[in-house]
Amino acid sequence: MEQTIRIGTRGSQLALYQANVVKEELTKKFPELQFQIVVIKTKGDKILDVPLSKIGDKGLFTKELEVAMFDNEIDMAVHSLKDLPTRFPEGVLLGAVLKRGEVRDALISSTKRRLSDLTAADIIATSSLRRKAQLLRYNKDFNIVEIRGNVNTRIRKMEEGYCTVMMMAGAGLQRLGMDNYISELIPENIVIPACSQGAIAIEIRENDPAIASLVSAINDEATLIATDAERAFLRTLEGGCQIPVGSYSKIEGSSFEITGFISSINGEDFLKETAKGHVCQAVDISVKLAETLLDKGGREILKAIRLDDPFERKNELPLYGKTFISTRAIETGDTLPDLLTAQGATLLSLPMIEIKQGRLKPAEIHQIKELEKYNWLFFTSRNGVAHFFKQLIDETGSSELPSSLRVAVVGAKTASELEYYGYKPTFTGTEHGSAELAAEFVRIHNPLDQKILLSLGNLADDTLKHQLGIVNQVDRINVYETCQPSSADPMVIKRISDGSYDLILFTSPSTFSHFASFVDTNLLGKLKIGSIGNTTSRAIMEAGYEPLMTAKMSHTEGLTEAILQYYKQQ
Repeated sequence: MEQTIRIGTRGSQLALYQANVVKEELTKKFPELQFQIVVIKTKGDKILDVPLSKIGDKGLFTKELEVAMFDNEIDMAVHSLKDLPTRFPEGVLLGAVLKRGEVRDALISSTKRRLSDLTAADIIATSSLRRKAQLLRYNKDFNIVEIRGNVNTRIRKMEEGYCTVMMMAGAGLQRLGMDNYISELIPENIVIPACSQGAIAIEIRENDPAIASLVSAINDEATLIATDAERAFLRTLEGGCQIPVGSYSKIEGSSFEITGFISSINGEDFLKETAKGHVCQAVDISVKLAETLLDKGGREILKAIRLDDPFERKNELPLYGKTFISTRAIETGDTLPDLLTAQGATLLSLPMIEIKQGRLKPAEIHQIKELEKYNWLFFTSRNGVAHFFKQLIDETGSSELPSSLRVAVVGAKTASELEYYGYKPTFTGTEHGSAELAAEFVRIHNPLDQKILLSLGNLADDTLKHQLGIVNQVDRINVYETCQPSSADPMVIKRISDGSYDLILFTSPSTFSHFASFVDTNLLGKLKIGSIGNTTSRAIMEAGYEPLMTAKMSHTEGLTEAILQYYKQQ
């Protein structure tokens, strides 16, 4: 076995906490081995502005971690067990679960209000249809709103007035040491928890006996029995998408008991049953409980929910039948695929740049370890944020920033990326040119003799450093690298050669110049080109070619809008 075992996780503070718990437990059992935390961002982390009820939650937070295992980037993946689909993809399995934490949902209130104190005048935030249905059953007049983001982001939104109170899993708050925000742990007979809530899971590859042996050493058998039963209950209901179902189980000696429910979204149609038996039959008992609920009307409830399709019919969408080819890098922050497919399009990926984590120099490692010496931390892109925190986690084992450190970002998307790690920027610039951004920052904050750290990519120029460095001490670290890919997908290139696409989308001068190096000039002259903005279009025209359309706003939303306008005019 390799001496360094890689533990994959999402990058939120809660996910990192859970991964570090696994690392600590494994280190206790196997002190001779080295364990490393590897952060991988998932689809559920990217789509933070769409309700989970519209996109389904199962698999959103796990798929990329599974791919990383298949690609041998990690040796195991740590999850909240409730995020895992009840059926594993071929090639992976549940290796172990740790001793279960708090099962109940928690009411979060800055004024310590309890559920019985709430009225229709309150605004209650939750991301779960399960919680929503049970809250409406408790009081049909409750005003319930959707909320997304990690724990810190949600609490900040509440404190800023987005909602009166929130409901979320109590275990997450307790693990982060944020118990002080909990005003009440809701009894299971009022709000039934999600199946396997409170349990930390370790997912591993099949046919990897060495890793299986490691994780089995920290498995908690009682938790595994209980959560296996609850997941069997959910699997029988085919609860792979967001539906109002839940269960909780108890084991006392050889006795097993499980309570489960199915509900309509508004809580009006509500079925709840309890089943008991010997612990060795826990899974069979849970399956039969689910079947009983289905027979008593659960099938009709679930069918009605699933027939209520939240999406427009695809063939009525404005870009239905259109095929676009994106030359953007494949990266976690890219929202272009979701924006275009939401309009009915098919998007093929032909990345013409690659984003890689930078190799920090010793001086840069020293800077990232001593952030408390800086007054400001500057990000000019989502990549700058994501790769900075990866580097920070690699070097310090934590994503925590000093409380005295203020953060400046460029644009709402960069701010959103920062929020994923639980922080809100002090300054969000609206200017995208480096000189203009520096002037905007100086105008608003008038920094003088400040220590500023810039988190950039290797191709960024030093304009920002020079402008801010006139009256401040400014350092720079290159946390990521942008480079040309070594190859291009021959199937997509053939499709371009055949003309069987509608637009090829270039999102920077580099994406066009790199693409031009893979094809001959005859093909370039036949391209149907869409451009993200004037800078990219200028580079394309200087090379002797003409875009069919150019976005007025140089970001993914602007490009999407320009494409829609282009086809309206055809």
